[in-house]
Amino acid sequence: MTIRLTRRAWIRTIIYSSLAITGGAGYISSKRLEKVSLDIPLPGLPERLDGLKILVMADFHAGAFTTREDILQAISIGNEESPDLITLLGDYVDGAYSHSRKNVEKGSYVFDALHKLRAPLGIYAVLGNHDHWTDPGLVRNKLSRLPVVILNNQGISLENGLAVAGVDDFWEGPSDPFKATRNLSPESVIIMLSHNPDVNLQLKGDERVRLVLSGHTHGGQIRIPFINWAPWIPCSPKYRAPSGLIRETKRRCTFITKGVGTFFVPVRLACPPDIGILRLRKA
Repeated sequence: MTIRLTRRAWIRTIIYSSLAITGGAGYISSKRLEKVSLDIPLPGLPERLDGLKILVMADFHAGAFTTREDILQAISIGNEESPDLITLLGDYVDGAYSHSRKNVEKGSYVFDALHKLRAPLGIYAVLGNHDHWTDPGLVRNKLSRLPVVILNNQGISLENGLAVAGVDDFWEGPSDPFKATRNLSPESVIIMLSHNPDVNLQLKGDERVRLVLSGHTHGGQIRIPFINWAPWIPCSPKYRAPSGLIRETKRRCTFITKGVGTFFVPVRLACPPDIGILRLRKA
């Protein structure tokens, strides 16, 4: 018996098949971590900081679709680069489907994995909106058991003239970059950690911060090929490009990582996960 499909049935078949193929390709892409290596030229950078290497990691979203193996792979690749300093930019656990502290325990393997990170100048961390949606106190407690400095609207000066400041989440914090930097020397080269790149909206007119490191956007996570458009990116229009380095002023730039994990669906299309390997350079 020959089965004849109607025109409507053919259209449905084509649509469903396309969705299945796209979903499969997006899932595979979500497991193909990239290493983004960039030189960051900073005008007036002291000679002693030229070549300093920073590992940037964010958006693990443990407890949803990111597995322990995904996170360990990212950490292994990062450690192989022998960074001088490591930054962790929030969303360690996932709060997309329920805003419950149980999600912190469900994703606690991320904190076990982060124990493996090593850097001579230290590891510095801030929280993201998903950490707040679950239980920020519990997330900080988990982080405090690691060799990590948690920066909650605080700054710390390092011996080599570098300073690291970190703000609470821009959406859920509050984020207070001026509180984070007010006790830092004006001679310091200040790197600011903020889960959300929109902290730059608060930094207008402040030229002391030389580099902002952020995640949060996932680079869009799902971008339409050829037109490079993402349906939804949760930030101001300036930061809706895929990711990477953005020049803010003559003295300050922002680097946005696409992150390690995924949000809401285990799919990345034309936007693979990444970690950043940044090297400061004299401009």
